[in-house]
Amino acid sequence: MRTIVWNCPQIVRQLIRRVDGNVAMIFALTLPVLITSIGAAIDYSRAVNARSAMQAAVDATALMISKEASSLTAAQITSKATAYFNALFNRPELGSVSFSAAYAANSGNGASVTINASGSIPTDFLKMAGFSNFPMSVSATTKWGNMRYRVALALDNTGSMDDADKMNQLKLATNQLINDFYDMASANADVYISIVPFSKDVNIGTSFKNATWLRWSGAGNSADDSFTNTAGSCSTGPYWNSPRYDNKVDCQANGRTWTAVSQNSWNGCVMDRDQDYDVSNTAPSSSVQGSMVWPEQYGSCPVTILGMTSVRQSKQTLLDKVTAMQPAGNTNQAIGLTWAWLTQSIGSGPFPAPAKDSNYTYIDAIVLLTDGMNTQNRWTSNQSTIDTRESTLCSNIRATGMKIFAIQVATDGDAESSMLKNCTSDPSNPNYFSYITLASQMTVKFQNIFKELARLRVAS
Repeated sequence: MRTIVWNCPQIVRQLIRRVDGNVAMIFALTLPVLITSIGAAIDYSRAVNARSAMQAAVDATALMISKEASSLTAAQITSKATAYFNALFNRPELGSVSFSAAYAANSGNGASVTINASGSIPTDFLKMAGFSNFPMSVSATTKWGNMRYRVALALDNTGSMDDADKMNQLKLATNQLINDFYDMASANADVYISIVPFSKDVNIGTSFKNATWLRWSGAGNSADDSFTNTAGSCSTGPYWNSPRYDNKVDCQANGRTWTAVSQNSWNGCVMDRDQDYDVSNTAPSSSVQGSMVWPEQYGSCPVTILGMTSVRQSKQTLLDKVTAMQPAGNTNQAIGLTWAWLTQSIGSGPFPAPAKDSNYTYIDAIVLLTDGMNTQNRWTSNQSTIDTRESTLCSNIRATGMKIFAIQVATDGDAESSMLKNCTSDPSNPNYFSYITLASQMTVKFQNIFKELARLRVAS
């Protein structure tokens, strides 16, 4: 007994220091917190998914009911909108959903339909923490009559578009896009579309042959790429394999005869402008030499550019331009983008866009479709150098707030172009950048672009 009493303090001290059972105790104490945390994540995830589905259904309902709202009574609008919503949104776990639809007629700032929906989703785990449900509320407002579009189409017309049915499919896809916008437009000014076919050059049309901002002559040396120095042919030498010269300076310096092409015979094609006007939408002017436009007698000249055209008023003009497109020449995406941007310029440049009405909101966009990598511009055939120049151009366009969409048609197995993807306004959005391997996919991708532009009419 004396031994036990003597050792008791030591035994107590050892017992205090022992931790063998602590883990189980701590786990028992924290288990409810862990379960509640995991359960909260599960409940929250269910709620987020349900809210996303509800928002998508409300957005779609607002778009659909807006097409017929002006001809319906308030009761009919509510009835039809409810039917649309119920067909799109099937989440029985929410139980009763509160829903409303309201139409506001155009009183000078456009008409609108506003859809509201709300409900709550019961929790499974958070009940332990005293939260029995997650409330949610979404809304969407579709406006029309105050939203207008300016869309420039930069379309690849290079020689490779002749392969794999690409040109034919491009025409079908573009025609469908034009018809979709035609159906959307209720007034002549609602939607304007420009078409910019491109290869290495673009064709601005021979009607500009007397424009003061055309620069026909250059430096007058062998590197001079002006019309005066390159539009023509050099006589051959006395032997079949004698040197051939493709410019006036070298031809005459070697005792040959140069036969020039008259400016009156110019086919309308132009090269890239001087740097940095090649990545700008500054209107060409004879007072600023760098901004002037260089004519070229390019043998693979595409069809002429069509400036901003009312799709409602002149749909057939747009369709005829698409029909006239033919594949030829090398790829210079940047010149197509530049002139597409120039067609968006209001009241200036060779293709001035109509003035905008301050009572309306405008969505300005460029759609670039190309089937290959850049192969040639005015200065080089180095793809990397051309891509770098195009990247600068894309940044300049995006800085104005204009939307850029791009479709890469890789039927020949080209790798996805990171430059082209990053050129767009939202590279992570598949509606803004599409990489396709079948020509027949063009129509679907154009449809996705149309839906994305239409979606911008919905304010959520």
